[in-house]
Parts: sequence; structure tokens; C-alpha cells
Amino acid sequence: MNRAPVTVVGAGVTGLTTALALHEAGYPVRIVDPAAPGSGTSAANGAQLSWAFVAPLAEPGVLPQLPGWLLGSDSPIRWVPRLDPALPGWGLQFLRACTPRRARATTAALLELAALGRPQLDDWRTRLELDFDWRANGKLLLYRDAEALAKAGRQVDFQRRLGVEQRLIERDALLEREPALEHLRDQLAGALWTPGEALGDCRRFCEAVADHLADQGVAFVKRGVARLETRHGRLVAWHDDRGERHVLDTGETLIVAAGLASRRLLAEVGIQIPLYPLKGYSLTLPLDAGDAAPEASVTDGAHKMVYARLGQGDQRRLRIAGIADLDGWQAQPRAPRIELLKRRACAFLPALAERITAAEPWTGLRPATPDGRPRLGPTGIDGLWVNAGQGALGWTLAPGSALALRTALDGDATAIAAFRGKPA
Repeated sequence: MNRAPVTVVGAGVTGLTTALALHEAGYPVRIVDPAAPGSGTSAANGAQLSWAFVAPLAEPGVLPQLPGWLLGSDSPIRWVPRLDPALPGWGLQFLRACTPRRARATTAALLELAALGRPQLDDWRTRLELDFDWRANGKLLLYRDAEALAKAGRQVDFQRRLGVEQRLIERDALLEREPALEHLRDQLAGALWTPGEALGDCRRFCEAVADHLADQGVAFVKRGVARLETRHGRLVAWHDDRGERHVLDTGETLIVAAGLASRRLLAEVGIQIPLYPLKGYSLTLPLDAGDAAPEASVTDGAHKMVYARLGQGDQRRLRIAGIADLDGWQAQPRAPRIELLKRRACAFLPALAERITAAEPWTGLRPATPDGRPRLGPTGIDGLWVNAGQGALGWTLAPGSALALRTALDGDATAIAAFRGKPA
């Protein structure tokens, strides 16, 4: 079957997996992005492929925490007040999504999307021999008090009905599994153990996919997309950042998978998708063979920080990520937030304090929707599609989003039905 060509805007993990899925289905594909593959928000994320941890930020439990987010400088999630016309509408939609019914429906939809992509990522990794420090090491979500541990049990029961394998373990079992955390014994109540979780270096994955696609003849256009041009309800061309006009072929589809930039590009042609930046921070530091660091991926639930081992031999390193700031559209790190990240990481792994303190921070602006669901599919303008809004779950949701979009482009929109969204 002859497929119509597709242009994918964006060479992060979402754009590259979209291009790979379409290429393997026989679509002629080109990728447009001025930056190197995986060098933006995909570059130094938390590294965890958290297939079972997709519950949205917008859930009823956040409402009592909002005052702390607004006022607390040491809050793991913080809103930095600023005059931003995009924020009030996004914030109102976020509050409306904080109901038990909507949060559970979103969790179920995201679990389905993650489950769709998980075997596909495994297939790409093995069949294409992609090297990106992948490791199936399981995940521990730590709880510091018995009440929080009991509450987690209710979520486990809900997700078990959706096919997720998890179990709660008490403190002694946790420390037997991870003796590197023994110094925290008096601070821990237990953990949620999820054996099926994995990790990997998202940037290395992006680079490996890009290399494979280039070897397959897929074109990479090193230009920025300045604007889109429509006529009579159809996308006819895109204009690059050098002023050149690129006319679409007959039947060609352009998929905007450009993270936060997707919002501006689409808004200029009248398509409103509710994206807002959720700034995340990370540190990456070298590890030696005998260093006391957890073997499993670990999430410190109270502080919303993650710890993930990457690499082997002299490439061993530890990725520490955490903190989420609603801080407008600039990626500049804030010194007090870096200090907070390092202080909490040093308290968590004191044996590595010197290297943690010396580590260079990284920040990324994650494209978040108010309800936590990405926006997938056609936009209402013929030939213009979107794949954006995976937020902090971009690495986990990218393969499933790519497959769902490919299926929809083939004519079956069932997989994207829960992610079409409503106008902002």
C-alpha cells in the first residue's frame, strides 16, 4: 500500500517514536527540528520507565496541599506567581480535573496507553539493537509514615483491577532489598514494590532512534518551524525560521510533536491545546562500583524525588530528579530550588554528598495538560495532527502515543478516543 508522506515536527522522544512507528508502517517520514535529537526536555529526565505510575497530578489529594505549593519555598511542587495570561485558564481546568471520578478515569486511560507502548519499546530495543542503558530493575516508592502507606494500598487495589502487578512491603523487607537505605530506617514505614518497572537514558534512546532512522533514509530537516499556513481548512505549507516556505505534498500530514512549542504553533492557526510548562530539575553524577546507591529505581514519595542508576563499568552514573515548578515559560533554574534538590539528595544518600553537591543541575520544561492526558490525533484542520502534552510522563507514554497515533492515521481512532481533549 502506498502511504501519503508525513512530516513530524519535533526530535524529542515523542517526535522520534512517532516517526519510527510511522516509518515501520510504511509511511514516508521526515523530521523537522533545529536541535540535536533528544537535546531538549528529553535530555536528562528522571530516567524511569514507570509503566504503573501514571496517576495524574490533578487528583483530589492535591487540593489541601495547594496553600503549601503557593507559600512554601521548600515544597516539592511550587507555583511561582507571575502575570501570565496562559495560567488562569490552565489552572481552572486543573482544579476541575481534581475529582475522584476524573482522576480515576485518567489513570485508567494512561495505564492503557503505557501498556500499549511497553511491548513496543521492548521490541524496538531488541530488534533494532538500541543501546540506551535499559535495565528492568523494578521500582520502589518509599513512604515515610504508616498513614501514607495505608492510603497507597487503596491505589494498589484499584490498579490491580486494571492488571498492574504491585505490592506493599514493610520496612524490614524494604531494607533487606535495598541495604543502601539502612541509614534511613527510622524515617521509613515501607514501600510500594513494582517489579515490572524499568529505566533507561532517554537522550541515548533518542540518539539511537535518530541514527537508525537516518540509516533507513529518513530525512532530518535542521530548521525551526516559525509558522503554519492554512487555506480553506487545510494545512498547505509550513514556514521555517529562515523564511523559507515548504509546501506540503498532496495528502501529506504534518504532526506537531514539539513539546511546549506545539501550543504556539497550533494557536496561530486557531487550534487551542492547554499546555503549560512544568519545570523539572535533575542532577547526574558518576558512580563507582562500590558506591552505596539503590539498585532499584527509587522514588521518595514525600519529597517527590527519584533516584535511578544508569550505565555500567566506567559509565556508571546516578540520575537524581525531582521538584516541579509552575514558573512560566523560561527554563532558567532557580538557585534556591537547586539547593533544595541537592540538600534532600545529600540527606537521602549522605555517602555521595560530595558528588551531589558538585553535580551540575539540568532543567527541562515538561508540556503538561491540566488533566494529565496528552492530546493525540487530528486537530480539525485537514492534514494537521498533534502528539503533545505527555508532561512528566513523556518517556513512559511516548511509545504508546506513537502507536495510537499511527493506528488513527491508518483509520482506526479507537486508541486515541480518550486523548482528543476539549478546547482550552
